[in-house]
Amino acid sequence: MDLTRKQEAVLGFVSEGVREVGRVPSIREIARHFRVNIRAVQDHLSALERKGFLKRKAGVARGLELAEKLFQIPIVGRVTAGGPALAIEDVQGYLPMGLKLKPGHYFALRVRGDSMIGAGILEGDFVIVRREPTADPGDIVVALVEREESTVKRFQLYHGEPSLEAANPAYSPIRRRPFEIIGKVIEVRRKYS
Repeated sequence: MDLTRKQEAVLGFVSEGVREVGRVPSIREIARHFRVNIRAVQDHLSALERKGFLKRKAGVARGLELAEKLFQIPIVGRVTAGGPALAIEDVQGYLPMGLKLKPGHYFALRVRGDSMIGAGILEGDFVIVRREPTADPGDIVVALVEREESTVKRFQLYHGEPSLEAANPAYSPIRRRPFEIIGKVIEVRRKYS
């Protein structure tokens, strides 16, 4: 479920308190920070609890906890770093994440191929993607080409037209084919065995 801007701000403040001070701020501290009354804070906290971002321990002062969903994101399949391949979204597991991520829609994909080696993205890596439909030139994105093939590439403008560029000279850019940006790559994660 989507959060309102105020809910995102409250959740960010609570997360920051846990990260920096080691505890959840009190309702009064939250109200003071946002310059609102306690009832407004309680309403935001209840909404965050309903949406699965916070949990409450009954009968405990400062009984709020960050929900586990803030600490992991789903791995939803593979993405090619080569020629586009058929996109299949299927949750295959979860990756743990830190509190640095703002609330939003994130997912991870395992990379297959070598078209992004020049950008430090290797076969077998996980790319962490923030779901959003737009990008700036130079951003590394996951895109859906012709509505069925997914790929990870650098978004560029070529003579004013959008294009997807590999970071390996062995691959041609994707131009004059319709594509849709699914999200921006915000992190690459690699496991050494």
